[in-house]
Amino acid sequence: MSNHVAVFAFPFGTHAAPLLAVVRRLAASSPSTHFSFFSTQQSNSSIFSADKQNMDFMQSNIKAYDVSDGVPEGHVFSGNPLERIELFMKSARESLKKAMEVAVSETGRRVSCLVSDAFFWFACEMAEEIGVVWLPFWTAGPNSLAAHVYTDLIRETFGAGGMVGREDETLSLIQGMSKIRTCDLPEGVLFGNTESFFSIMLHKMGKALPRAAAVFINSFEELDPGITECLKSKLKRFLNIGPSNLISAPPPVADTSGCITWLDKQNLASVAYVSFGSVATPPPHELVAVAEALETSEIPFIWSLKDSSKVQLPHGFLDRTAAL
Repeated sequence: MSNHVAVFAFPFGTHAAPLLAVVRRLAASSPSTHFSFFSTQQSNSSIFSADKQNMDFMQSNIKAYDVSDGVPEGHVFSGNPLERIELFMKSARESLKKAMEVAVSETGRRVSCLVSDAFFWFACEMAEEIGVVWLPFWTAGPNSLAAHVYTDLIRETFGAGGMVGREDETLSLIQGMSKIRTCDLPEGVLFGNTESFFSIMLHKMGKALPRAAAVFINSFEELDPGITECLKSKLKRFLNIGPSNLISAPPPVADTSGCITWLDKQNLASVAYVSFGSVATPPPHELVAVAEALETSEIPFIWSLKDSSKVQLPHGFLDRTAAL
């Protein structure tokens, strides 16, 4: 029976697109293998839209399956930017399991490998239940990954007091992290709300990753050889496969805004780029502060900002900075 790889994509931020890029490369290398790609309807519609625009990037051995976003009917959001993530993750295990059963039924192929975003720590248990290997993908850098893998050791070392009064101490106890200060750690490891849903999720992930057959990451070994060796000693296999944007070009997308054309006319290293991601949005007063700083600097800039946030910008800001 031909191989069938189930892929669980995290539908927030820029997690799903890099994973799909990896899947495209694998699908092209193994045309007899079927890849079932699971994410929310909104995420799938966004990242697979290029397929509809460019027939050259369509691959018959990849099929997208929509899973529930976990939002109850009639739910009123509180304004917490992480609320959508929490609702999704609370229902993800069951909805992904059901969607995977649909894919098995449609293809007639049992799942032979489970690939997932590393955030899905429970995918380890799901893979064990069906007797296949689990291959998690970490989209960020190796230092943050190591911080989550070694969270227990870090907490044991610095104790209940955390980093209070020890902000500038370095993590010399971990190979490759001797120059990282405790205050540079991701929030939720040693400071901040370590009992928040997101912090607990990442803690569970760090404990599950050593059980994976391999962990692959969007980076390259030469970037940080010390932390690479550290993670190789902690994980069964640690594979650097990036940076993905240099290894495989993404499908072409029409430059409807004229951004690339404008950027090509600017001098080298002369443009500021501002982005806070697609999950969290700074409060209005911080957006105003950024806008005022950009305008005062008179430096050409690209600001990736949601349309809903543009109303918070100072009056006339867009017109006054249009010529920069």
